[in-house]
Amino acid sequence: MVRRTESDFRKRFQFGGPRCSRGAVITGPPEPVLPPETPGDKMHHLRIAAALAAALLAGSVGATTTNGFANGGFEQAGLSGQIAAGWLTAATSSPASRSTDAHSGNYSLLLSAPNGFDASIALQDSVGHGGLAPLGAAIVGDRPWLSFWAKGDASTTGNAFVKLQYFGSNGNLLALEQQFQSLINPTSWSLVSFQAAAIPAGTTALFLEIGTAVGPLLDGRPNAVLVDDLQLTLTTAPVPEPTSTALLLAGLAGVAAIARRRA
Repeated sequence: MVRRTESDFRKRFQFGGPRCSRGAVITGPPEPVLPPETPGDKMHHLRIAAALAAALLAGSVGATTTNGFANGGFEQAGLSGQIAAGWLTAATSSPASRSTDAHSGNYSLLLSAPNGFDASIALQDSVGHGGLAPLGAAIVGDRPWLSFWAKGDASTTGNAFVKLQYFGSNGNLLALEQQFQSLINPTSWSLVSFQAAAIPAGTTALFLEIGTAVGPLLDGRPNAVLVDDLQLTLTTAPVPEPTSTALLLAGLAGVAAIARRRA
């Protein structure tokens, strides 16, 4: 009989690990050694991260648009002292009014100084007059577009103008001031659009003046401008849903852990 020593036993069965009291080795299968990461593996991890980012965007509350002013179609009748709901007229001898010559619906805004040497101006504070909610942080940085349909004649010595201001903690900031008499014609409706300055932080309300001003009436041309379907398009930024954000962070952490193990 061949006598086997403890040394022989250890050489045959030792894989490394803690020894029991009799000198034997207690161990499981050896831990696999991962091969080094290849460029293909790195690209695969990048694809995973991109897919997770796409999932986050898909789970976001998308950007939305709203009208920054109330009753832009001038359809709702106003209270005493209002042209239409939400709209006031400036204190001139030629107050703004509503007309039944409309681009859509039943009414439009009429700006006219029929006797010359006067102005006709409509105005709205989006919160104070329009009754809209104060603006929040979601629209900060947005550069809204002001658009409306118009037709008419400002007369030889007149103009048609629009002025937009931002109201808030920064005071009253001029956002847009343009004339548009050259962009319209007397008999057909034309779409007029202007882009305003970026909305700064602290803005809570919008203030708009739209009107016409004229000197002497010449060449038999009246001063009358119609405006309808007015809109200041505000775009709120998309906001990620909390669950989607958590999913993205967890996924990216997993990708980073795999990369560390292969380093």
